[in-house]
Amino acid sequence: MCKSIPPLLPTRFRFPTMAALGFAAITLGVAAGAQAKPFMDYIKKTPTVAPLSSATWGVAGVIPRDISNGIESAPGAGVHPDYYYWDGKIIRAKDGKFHMFMSTFSGNTNFGTGWLNSDAYHAISDTNVLGPYKRQDFVYTDGGSHKGHNVSAVELPDGTYAVVVSEVVPFTIYKSASLDGPWTKCSPTSGIGGSNISLFPRHDGKFQITERNGTIAISDTLCGNYVKQKPTCTYTQNDKDAQGNPVSGSVFVKRTSIPNVSNPTYGWQEDPHIFRSGGTYHIIYSGSGDRVGWHVYSADGLTNWKDNGYAWSPREYAKIFCYEGSTTCTQWYKMERPSVVLQDGHPTHVTWAVADVDKDNQVLPGTNHGTKVIVVPFDGIAFDNDFGVGGFDAGIPADTATERPAGTGGNTGSDGAVPGTGGVTTGGVPGAGGSPGSGGVVVDGGRVDSLVATGGGTAGSVSTGGISMNAGGALPRTGGSTGGTVVVSTGGSSASGGSATGGVVANTGGSAAGGQAGSTAKTGGAVTPANPTSSGCSCSLQGRASTPGGGVLLLLGLVLIPAFRRRRSGQAK
Repeated sequence: MCKSIPPLLPTRFRFPTMAALGFAAITLGVAAGAQAKPFMDYIKKTPTVAPLSSATWGVAGVIPRDISNGIESAPGAGVHPDYYYWDGKIIRAKDGKFHMFMSTFSGNTNFGTGWLNSDAYHAISDTNVLGPYKRQDFVYTDGGSHKGHNVSAVELPDGTYAVVVSEVVPFTIYKSASLDGPWTKCSPTSGIGGSNISLFPRHDGKFQITERNGTIAISDTLCGNYVKQKPTCTYTQNDKDAQGNPVSGSVFVKRTSIPNVSNPTYGWQEDPHIFRSGGTYHIIYSGSGDRVGWHVYSADGLTNWKDNGYAWSPREYAKIFCYEGSTTCTQWYKMERPSVVLQDGHPTHVTWAVADVDKDNQVLPGTNHGTKVIVVPFDGIAFDNDFGVGGFDAGIPADTATERPAGTGGNTGSDGAVPGTGGVTTGGVPGAGGSPGSGGVVVDGGRVDSLVATGGGTAGSVSTGGISMNAGGALPRTGGSTGGTVVVSTGGSSASGGSATGGVVANTGGSAAGGQAGSTAKTGGAVTPANPTSSGCSCSLQGRASTPGGGVLLLLGLVLIPAFRRRRSGQAK
């Protein structure tokens, strides 16, 4: 049960501390906000890249469709594909092009066994994340081989890239400074197995993987030893894999029912995809035996994993695969290998590998059946508003160096600015080198994005109506700060690298050179907590979008606390 919030006016008119008041304001704002929805409910209708066409394979339910969306082999109406495509992770390059990494193998084989000979391929769409993707070449050559399945990719904090393969060949990571390669191989060790691996760089500088059965491991370096973790969960963990073998420490949930599935098997829970946005770690995964998907999430990727439940099913195709401006929706039979496309700090699209029939038994040479990678739009801003806890900059993709340990440059300004060298890290404490001046209070975490006003202020400023942020409640970047800054003032607005009178610069994610606090932060400025659940509250606060009441409470503190301090100061004389 949550700890009670300290009353704003305790007995004998003893005011709470600024930290307590800020915490109360944000907690009430979050708790009163919109509730998080099932993953599927954030999916939007898909714009067409090209006119819908019937000049391809597939059962009647998937024709016509946009054959330029994602990637598929489409030799003609009713003609079996030359190639099968599977996996399909997309990353946007610095030049604006979109790169897809997928496994590919001959259409002259049975899909159910042909995948054992799949190769890792690379495709590019020049301008549109939806496609069309033109296949390039093999991702890598390893002793003359290009073999690899369960192909995934991720952008790393140093601006380089990694491609991961974990089937057909042992768990292997390939690293390159360019999405076009060349790729250098390394073979990490793993304490959790090496199948269906998904990799993501952590906010603390380490690297985290999850594998087929939902166990997780962390390494200090990209190609090091991944040590198995013991995640904590707010639900009953799954204790057996698809074959009935014991599994220890899985973040997968033990299910007792599945919506719209009358006789579920709960078999083949696999294909976990881990990502972080809005300061929250997410794992989406497939319940392949029952043709459904699931979603779990955690603030730090290790503790207090929460279950957001049933995430998708091809039975719900009318909510997932419909075209913008059209009544046409495609009825795919299989959806596996989910992944998200991260741009500007939010997931903007979801990809799946899909088949029009049972891929293992009916996608056969000479038939009218096949597979493709499909791309659908996703409302990542709303998703992060509902699930996020702060700690990211919406101006930079979340799978790049946006959430790193504190850097240098967060210098102390005079009279109450943010503390010095090291800055303030998300959820952490001020670095060494300074302390708040008179009247300036810094609360661990430094973030006010939960207080989104409905009628006041512009990005990075405060007006009578409350606090307003840029899209998605993320912090605007000013003054060249990597982590992002915001100015809280009573009439001022954000200045380059500083604050207006009456405010305090809030630095999330650590500051870089140039992103220093201003020198005029005066009495009354406060930075609010990054994560209200980190102060001993064990309940699940899923909502992010707040009501104006949170902003009012914070502003109340800005007005009342200085007056109270003046009153106490007068009594002490």
